Amino acid sequence: MAVVKPILRAAALLLAALPLAVLLLAAAPPSPLPGPLHFVAHWQVIPAGAATLSWSRVNGRIQVSFAADSNDLVSLFYPVHDRMATTYDPDSFCAARADNHVVEGRRQRHTVIQYQPARHRLLLDESDPSRPSAPAKHDVRPIPGCVLDLLSTLDYIRAQPLRLGDVYEFPVNEGGKTAEVRLAVDLKGTITTPAGSFTAVRATPTILGRSGPRPGRLWIWFSDDARHLPVEIQGKVSWGTITAQLSN
Repeated sequence: MAVVKPILRAAALLLAALPLAVLLLAAAPPSPLPGPLHFVAHWQVIPAGAATLSWSRVNGRIQVSFAADSNDLVSLFYPVHDRMATTYDPDSFCAARADNHVVEGRRQRHTVIQYQPARHRLLLDESDPSRPSAPAKHDVRPIPGCVLDLLSTLDYIRAQPLRLGDVYEFPVNEGGKTAEVRLAVDLKGTITTPAGSFTAVRATPTILGRSGPRPGRLWIWFSDDARHLPVEIQGKVSWGTITAQLSN
């Protein structure tokens, strides 16, 4: 959806962990896996749509799935129907495969990314379902080894202590250039959502090495308990503030 999905995608670049050598050893996946989490999104005070995160185990790996849909009003101007799924190694959190189908306005993309950390590369295949006669794109791109993507990042962060004052760093790649991200756990408070009130900690990201004007700000609040559920995600950009809140 035009607002929920960019915020959750930006969440990949908001979260942080430890340097790569520690990343492979530091965390264990949250257990048991949570049930589906449902979110509602608003632009300012205007309802914009809904999204769902869900988890499953597939052939010894963990799969995180994300679905986002704009509501009827937003769909009149900019329909969004996105489906994303990532599988990752539960021992290292290294992304293994991402399968994304994106419908955003007139743009449609089906993208499959196969991560090969041992070979320091990823394979990207992309096609446009609205143009079946157009040639598909195939590319081989370098990665530094183990990297996270958007959805495996969320679980990696949930597995950290997330104590007030903690700062983490880790690499994120969603098919392009690998980004190094720093996360600061900088605030604790009570967050009220449609799902109830939560004592939560706020995570604020910085993309390292980025030059030029800052595109916006992003904050994610995680419940301050063993689950570390993402209960609120807020982004501030030039055209307003977007907020996604837990609703179930």
